[in-house]
Amino acid sequence: MNRGIGKSELLAFIVLAMVCAGLLWPYIFGRRMESRSNMCDFRLAALGFAIQHAEANALRIPNYRNLWQPPQFIEEQGMKANRIVGWPLLALPALGLEPQNEIEGYSIQSDNRQGEYTKLFDSFVMDYSESAQSQLRNTYLPQLVCPDNPPIELEQDKPLPGGYTSFVANGGLPDAPRVNTSAVLVDYPANGLFADDPHLSGDQVGWNEHTFQSVSEKDGLEHTLMLSENIDSGNWIDGKPSALLFHWRPVDPIPEGVHVIAVLDLNEQRGAGRGKDDMRFARISSNHHGIANAVYASGRTDRLHESISPRVLQLLMMSSDQEGMWPGTSTPISSIQKQSKPTD
Repeated sequence: MNRGIGKSELLAFIVLAMVCAGLLWPYIFGRRMESRSNMCDFRLAALGFAIQHAEANALRIPNYRNLWQPPQFIEEQGMKANRIVGWPLLALPALGLEPQNEIEGYSIQSDNRQGEYTKLFDSFVMDYSESAQSQLRNTYLPQLVCPDNPPIELEQDKPLPGGYTSFVANGGLPDAPRVNTSAVLVDYPANGLFADDPHLSGDQVGWNEHTFQSVSEKDGLEHTLMLSENIDSGNWIDGKPSALLFHWRPVDPIPEGVHVIAVLDLNEQRGAGRGKDDMRFARISSNHHGIANAVYASGRTDRLHESISPRVLQLLMMSSDQEGMWPGTSTPISSIQKQSKPTD
C-alpha cells in the first residue's frame, strides 16, 4: 500500500537540500564576483582604447584635467571653474568603440568612427551655455563604473549621479605647488603618464612631446600603467586631482627641501576617502578580493595584487625611470632599472 512521503523522509530531503545549497553557495558567489571583476576589466580596456583614440587625434597624451574656455574668454572673465573637467571627457568620442586590429590595414590614427557619446562631448566643448554644462553634469556613464563599485543611488532606486566614476589615471607623483620659475615643473612627464592642463598648472614646456610614441621609446607601453581603479575617487566633472588620479609613494629617501604627499598603499583604508578631496587617497583601490584591475598604455589589462611592492608599482607607473625628477625641483630621482611586469 502506498503511504506517501513521511515526515522523516521530508526532513531528510530538507536537510539534504540545505547541505547542497551550502556547498553550492560559495561557488555561485565566487562566480558572481569573478563576473563583476571581468566586466570591470572589460570596461577598463574599452576606456583605455578611448584614451588611445584621443591621443591619436590630439598627437599627445590627454591632460588629466582640462580647461575648456577660449583664450579671449579667459582674458575677459578669468578661468571658470565650471569649464574645468577631468580626463574622461576626452574619452567620450570613442567610448564604447571596439578596436579593429584584426582588420588588415587598420590604424587608430585613421579610425574615424564616432561613439555614442560624441554629441555629448561636442555639446560641452562647443556650447558654453548652462544647459550644455548641465547635460554633461547630469549624465551617468555606466562605462566609467566598476560593477563592484556602483553608486549608492543604484540600490536606493534614485536618479544616478552624473560624473560618478570608479576609474582613475596615472598621475605619477602629486603635483608640487607652482613656483615662480619655468625651470622646474609641478610634475615631470617621466614620473607618470597624465599631466595637468598648462593653463592650470603653469607648466608650459615638456608635455607636447609626451606621446605614446615617446613612451614606447623609453620604458615601453607594455610596462607603463595608464588607468586603474579607486573606490575613493570623486566626481570626474569637478576636475579635482584627488578625484581623477592615482599616484605612487616614493620608497627612496626624499631629498631635503622636497615635499611630496605620501599616498596610501593599494587598498589601504579603502572606502574611507570618497568625497573628502584628500590626496592621500589618490591611489589604487577596489572592492575585488585582493586585487585591482588596471590597463597599460598598450591596452593590455592586468590584475594588480594588493601585496605588490611599492617599488614595483613605482616602476610600472613611471614612463621613463631614468628621467624622473622630484616635482617642483630640478633634482633627479635616484636612477633605477625598469623591471619586468610583476607576477604577483
